[in-house]
Amino acid sequence: MTPKKPPTTPLLEGLVSTLDRYFEQLGDGKPHALHAMVIEATERPLIEYVLQRSEGRLSESAAVLGLSRTTLRKKMRDYQISFHSEP
Repeated sequence: MTPKKPPTTPLLEGLVSTLDRYFEQLGDGKPHALHAMVIEATERPLIEYVLQRSEGRLSESAAVLGLSRTTLRKKMRDYQISFHSEP
């Protein structure tokens, strides 16, 4: 039985395309710490984007991200993200 492929989404297609380019540019080199590299490249901008969309509302941002407010605040501290909504 052939394994079922997950449904494609624009986000998944973009990620796969970017990973394909990474491996093409890597050539015969060996990838190192790929998971950490992808998380570092995506987590901060994702948090910043959601905070902007929610106008800095932490509860709303945390819910959208599927995180607790405590975890969101920790990640903001780790990435040195400060967000102040405009009046």
